Amino acid sequence: MTGKLSDAAGMVLAPPLLAAVIGLIAPRAPFRWVAPGAILTVGVGFLLVKAMGYGAELASSAWSLATPTLIRADPTDLLALPFLGVAWWVAWRPVRPAPRWLRALRLAVFLPLALAGVAATSPAPHPMAQTVAIADGALYLGYEEGYGTDWSVSVDGGLTWADSAEGPGPIRTPDCSQAAPVACYQAVPGEIGVQRSTAGGPWTVDWRLSDKDQALLAETYADTVVGELRTVSVGVLDVDGGHVVAAANGRDGFAVRAVSGQWQRIGFPSLTPWDEAPAELAAAESESTSAQVRILALFGVFAAGLIITVTGVVIIQRAGGSGHWWWMLAPHLLVGVVVLPSALLGYHDRDSIMAIATWVAPFPVGLVALVCTIVVVISARAQRREARAAVERNRWY
Repeated sequence: MTGKLSDAAGMVLAPPLLAAVIGLIAPRAPFRWVAPGAILTVGVGFLLVKAMGYGAELASSAWSLATPTLIRADPTDLLALPFLGVAWWVAWRPVRPAPRWLRALRLAVFLPLALAGVAATSPAPHPMAQTVAIADGALYLGYEEGYGTDWSVSVDGGLTWADSAEGPGPIRTPDCSQAAPVACYQAVPGEIGVQRSTAGGPWTVDWRLSDKDQALLAETYADTVVGELRTVSVGVLDVDGGHVVAAANGRDGFAVRAVSGQWQRIGFPSLTPWDEAPAELAAAESESTSAQVRILALFGVFAAGLIITVTGVVIIQRAGGSGHWWWMLAPHLLVGVVVLPSALLGYHDRDSIMAIATWVAPFPVGLVALVCTIVVVISARAQRREARAAVERNRWY
């Protein structure tokens, strides 16, 4: 229901927002062409995305440049298309011209916020490794993706995997081998790792990702929250020649210990290659560097937009413009106080929910910088032309 309501709101709001952006880029474009073109563009784009898998995949790829996103083709969402009629009605109803300062306030403050609201979307769903179970000599891995638990099963000691529609039945999760010497396993508390105790001896780390590797994974899985990167379940299966151990590691998927004692992260075997887990640690280190670049670029765009806006307002005032133009600094102030600190906090604490801010922040920062730059540059040029024209008229007379 909320998804359909969101689509209906998009059909009402997206065309006028698109028309407003076109008006900023091409201020001389006639409204009688801009308004129908914006409505038609939104309608056709929505139709292609919701009716065609290729269109949905293309939209997901485009959105994922800013934040990991999954957009699904769903023909039932096309029920929202008639709401384009509301946008058409709004476009052609008579309105009273607004004062110049109010128009500037709309463009500088409300337009970026409205664009960010319409562009907002849910993050791509991801599975979570939750359970390891043993039944009838087979090893079962249970993961959640949305509602309920899906299962993968291996009947050859973890060498190959297949989907299991029914699951293991009554869940049994032994954490000790049966053959002597008895080896027992448990999760390392709060981390991705497994401890081992042999013949009742002390617990020692049998396998664990380093602190650096776990931090890199937290950065790679940018849509994770606190507690999604840790071992939550361990199961032991006796096989010929020894035993096999499997561990459920939340967002990173599963890891399997072979009879030889070697551990391997296998992600979600039934979903590969549809999910990025297990992320390559070398790629994760590269992602950490790219996160630093994103933060630096974010502050660079903010600084550039602020400098251009201040310069433009000064030029407007010196050319005789109104002091109301200083309202153009309001969106920069909002971004500087709310968005940038959130992004910085998310960058330094990649295990918190604030990590999402590093991906969301470019939307408001970029929109504010772009819109304010366009508005003040166009207005400054117009004000300077008016000032020069006034000087020429005075000289003539």
